[in-house]
Amino acid sequence: MSRQVTFHKSTYPDTVENKIKDSISKYRLPASLLYESVGQASRWLNYARAWSPVHRDKEINQLYNSLYQSVLSELDGEAFHYLSFGCGDGLKDESFLQLAKARKSGPEVTLMDVSPALILRAAQRLNAWNPRLLVVDLESKPGLPECGEQICDHKCLISCLGMLPTLGHKQLLPYLSSVLSEKDQLILSANLSPTETDEDKANIKLQYDNPEAHAWYAGVLLELGLQRTDFMLGCRLESLQELTGAYRIVVHARMLRKLELPVCGETYLLEAEEQLEVFRSERWTPAALRNRLKELGLNMAHAMESDDCQEGVYCIVKG
Repeated sequence: MSRQVTFHKSTYPDTVENKIKDSISKYRLPASLLYESVGQASRWLNYARAWSPVHRDKEINQLYNSLYQSVLSELDGEAFHYLSFGCGDGLKDESFLQLAKARKSGPEVTLMDVSPALILRAAQRLNAWNPRLLVVDLESKPGLPECGEQICDHKCLISCLGMLPTLGHKQLLPYLSSVLSEKDQLILSANLSPTETDEDKANIKLQYDNPEAHAWYAGVLLELGLQRTDFMLGCRLESLQELTGAYRIVVHARMLRKLELPVCGETYLLEAEEQLEVFRSERWTPAALRNRLKELGLNMAHAMESDDCQEGVYCIVKG
C-alpha cells in the first residue's frame, strides 16, 4: 500500500508546541495528545478494544448498521463524498463503506484524524476505497475546502463518531453546524446516560476508571517526561452547570511531589498536590442531547439508541 498523507497546518510542530504550552499553563493537557503518538495510539486501541461498546457488543454494531442502512436508502444512488472526522482505526467507517458497496458507484472517501498512526491503520483497513488521508486537529475547526479540493462539488456525508464526548458540545457542535450545508448530512455518535442518578453515574464511571484506561492516561504523562511515581490518577464526575441532563467524567493527575516539567523548551513548576487535567468526556441523557442539537438548528432525521441508553447514533440535517 502506497498512500499520500496530507498534514493540515494545525498539526505542524510549532502549532502543536504552542497548543501544548498554552494548555499546560492552564493545568490541562490537549485532548489530541492522548492519540497523536504511536505509543498513545496503541494504548488507546487497547483501551477501546477492552471497553468500547462497538468492540464488545453486537447490539451496538447492529445499531450503527441500522442507521447506515437508513442513510444509504435515502441517498438512492446520489453521488456523495464521505468524510470521516476522527476516523481512528477506521472500524466504524469500514462498516458503513461495506454496506455502501452495493451501490453502482462508490463514494469518494476522505479520512481525517489527529493521529498519523491511527490514520495509517484506517488507510490499511480501507485501502479498497482509495481514501484521501488528512492529519488534522479538529479543534482548529478546518473548513471543508481545507479538507479536500473537490469536496464542495458533491453532497457531503460527514461521519463524526466518538468526537463529541472529548471535544465537547461547546466546541464541536457549533463547528459541525458551521460546516454542514442544507444539502449535507451528518452521522454523529454520542455517549449517553440513561439518567443522572448516582447509580447510573457510578456504572458509567467504571468505563473510564480501569487498568486499561489508566495505562492510556498515564502514557501521555510519561511521554511528556514525568515518572510514574510522580503522580496519581483520579477520576471524578462533574455537572455541566449550564445544562440539565448532561455531565462529564474528568481524569486528573495529582502531583505527589514538587517537580519541574520541561516541555517544548519551557519548564513548568508543578507543586505537590497540584492537579493536571488529562482527560474529559461528556455524557448526555437522550432528551438533553436532542434539546441541545435543536438549539443549534440541527435536526435528527434518524435516531438509534441502545436499549441501555448508553450509546446513540444519529443522522442529522441542518435547518
